[in-house]
Amino acid sequence: MVDSYTFDREPTKKGDRAAYWNYEIRKARKFEESWRDRCFDIIERYRDDSPDRAMRETRMNIFYSNVDTLKASLYFKTPKPRVSRRFRDSDPVARSIATVIERGLQYQLDVYNFDAAVRRVIEDQLIVGRGVMRMVYEPLLLEGDPEQIPVQANNVMGIGEVAPGQMGEVPIGQAFVDADGNEVDQAAVKMGPQGAFVEGDPVEYIGEQSIRCEYVHWGDFVMSPARCWDDVTWIGFRHLMTRQELVDYYGAKGEMIPLTYKRDDATYDNSEMPDMGEIWEIWDKRSGKQIFIAYDYDELLEEFDDPYNLEGFWPIPEPLYAISTTDTTLPVPEILSYEDQLFELDLITQRIANLTEALKRRGVYDASFQELQRLATAEDNAFIPVDNMAMLQAGGGLANVMQEAPLDNIIKALAQLYQSRQIVIQAIYEITGISDIMRGNSASRETATAQRIKGQFGAMRLINRQRRIEQFLDSIMEMKAEMMVENLEPSLLSRITGIAITPEMVAVIQDERLRQYRVSIDTDESAAVDSASEQKSRTDFLIAMTQFMQAIGPMVSSGTVGFDQAKQMLLFAAKAFPGARDLEETLESIEAPQQAGPTPQDKLIEVEAAKVQAQTQQAAADAQVKVARLELDQQKAQADAQFKQQKLEIDAAKVVTSG
Repeated sequence: MVDSYTFDREPTKKGDRAAYWNYEIRKARKFEESWRDRCFDIIERYRDDSPDRAMRETRMNIFYSNVDTLKASLYFKTPKPRVSRRFRDSDPVARSIATVIERGLQYQLDVYNFDAAVRRVIEDQLIVGRGVMRMVYEPLLLEGDPEQIPVQANNVMGIGEVAPGQMGEVPIGQAFVDADGNEVDQAAVKMGPQGAFVEGDPVEYIGEQSIRCEYVHWGDFVMSPARCWDDVTWIGFRHLMTRQELVDYYGAKGEMIPLTYKRDDATYDNSEMPDMGEIWEIWDKRSGKQIFIAYDYDELLEEFDDPYNLEGFWPIPEPLYAISTTDTTLPVPEILSYEDQLFELDLITQRIANLTEALKRRGVYDASFQELQRLATAEDNAFIPVDNMAMLQAGGGLANVMQEAPLDNIIKALAQLYQSRQIVIQAIYEITGISDIMRGNSASRETATAQRIKGQFGAMRLINRQRRIEQFLDSIMEMKAEMMVENLEPSLLSRITGIAITPEMVAVIQDERLRQYRVSIDTDESAAVDSASEQKSRTDFLIAMTQFMQAIGPMVSSGTVGFDQAKQMLLFAAKAFPGARDLEETLESIEAPQQAGPTPQDKLIEVEAAKVQAQTQQAAADAQVKVARLELDQQKAQADAQFKQQKLEIDAAKVVTSG
């Protein structure tokens, strides 16, 4: 039995290797045994569909509500692959390769229900604590024409007449042999353009190829115990097969494989015997092998070298974990983080149900008035006849002969329980990161700023989870692209994408390092943030540079600022923008504008300038004439004034003399 083996390393003997891998699987499942046992209870709590649910205590299934809300927040649409040149420079080959890979990825997502697989993985993450998805390459083999095996005709020699009256060895027939010298049936020999041949087995060829993402159930995945994903040395996938499927696939060996798994629906015949075999597909990173074994079977079924040749070897991205630590890969279901609050919530809900059941209209009445018994069940506007009406009135009326049980304390207790339940629910929301703004329960009295802050807080609580999903999807796209370009024929890729693939493109596509150097692969969700940031940076740069050029241009033209000074100022500003890094070399090569030869416009300007100059000179000459005339007029006026003065002096002298 396998339990009798103990190993500290993989044995070299072929007969012991199956026992070694059975031992490793048992050890790994033992490591996760407590988690696996707990998962069944958690799933039962999530589904809440047990047959005895009508008999159990009342509870509130907020676990389902939380998971449903988080699923919608973490994944809500099919991602679109985004493949671009890693560096935004001129690279036509990289641009064509990026287009081919992007179209190929989009086609590979459209041919099957990718959404369903991703949603199941996220559901496992939220419910049991770990979600796994694997890559599967599926070539479709078609049967073609029979192989044409060339044969050679050899003469069969016998004794015959080689000349008149002379006997010797002469050809008496033909025999056909293959390349190994084996004689073939002459009746099967056919003639073709290349000579004689016989037909062999039909030739198989690849008619179609697909790369699928496949959901892996949490119970069908196991890996070597480790502290973190990087330390894992092997992983395993379980395939459940019926006896008929085992025989169809493995032939006579399938009859000997033990059936060790019992299906849930196998109780139709009240049989407790297992009815399915467990085939484990093991990927051993240390040896680079893909190994198939049957549980509790002492012989390897199949062994292959690395079939996909992926960079990280594993055919899966790192699993999605709800809660992870750096000391173990053992999953932790998220429900455990608020299990105490769930118990408290169930307790409060059950007490609300009990008090609600007790909240009934009940009371007592005077037995001497039997008619009052009918009063409690009377319909609207119904009057009950009473034989001793006078006695009833004398006794103080209905208020004194009937009394209802008080309900005030029950109502107060219910109100307090409902308030306590809401507090517990809010505590669960705080633990899980589901805020009231994300459920649309924002109070109408809150300001727009308060609502925006609350929304940002809620987004911050989920941003790490959303980013993890984006990284998970990015890894899927990268692995899918790697498998696609390394396994799909270039002719098929060309048919899928509608792009002619040149030998140069094939050389880059199929070289892992060159491909990674030239293109980057992600999804629209993760690319949106980077693209938006880069677009904003480039837009800000263009706006700033436009404003700078408009301001500095006139200053350079007028000579206020030198061209070299303006150029250095431009480079100084450009280096502050990451988006302008690719333009720095172009900006540095800008040279001052050179004086060009005269143009017709320049000649027109010169003519106009000559006219202006002639007009200016004529105006200056006219001004000089006017100035000369003014000077003559002034001189004449001065001469007249002197003459008049002299005349006055002479007249004065005559008056003095005559006196």
